[in-house]
Amino acid sequence: MDRFVLWGIIIIAFVVVGQRLYRHFYDHIQPEHSLKVVITGKRIQEFMGRTPKEETELPPPRRQFYVSFSPRHEQEREFQVSEHLYEQLILNSSGTLVFRGRRFIAFEPDDISLDSD
Repeated sequence: MDRFVLWGIIIIAFVVVGQRLYRHFYDHIQPEHSLKVVITGKRIQEFMGRTPKEETELPPPRRQFYVSFSPRHEQEREFQVSEHLYEQLILNSSGTLVFRGRRFIAFEPDDISLDSD
């Protein structure tokens, strides 16, 4: 029985690693695409860390930042971005989204003329 559990864990590990490698190489061979989009949403996903039983304080949560882009006449797309970029992007702003497969490359906002007072 223990051998079946061990082999089950090994098989699951290979499947998970295989899927991640496939996604990485699949995204790598895809051509870059550019789309005119509007930023339609932003969200933060937090993951709590584990602590040893002796420690009483929880570690700070790990955070991932996501931004949703909506091109005209196409399905909305969501990409994980850095915290720095997440803070810079403004909802409902328009620009050009550059991506490769499922991987975010860049967002180039439309030029906005600034009035100098």
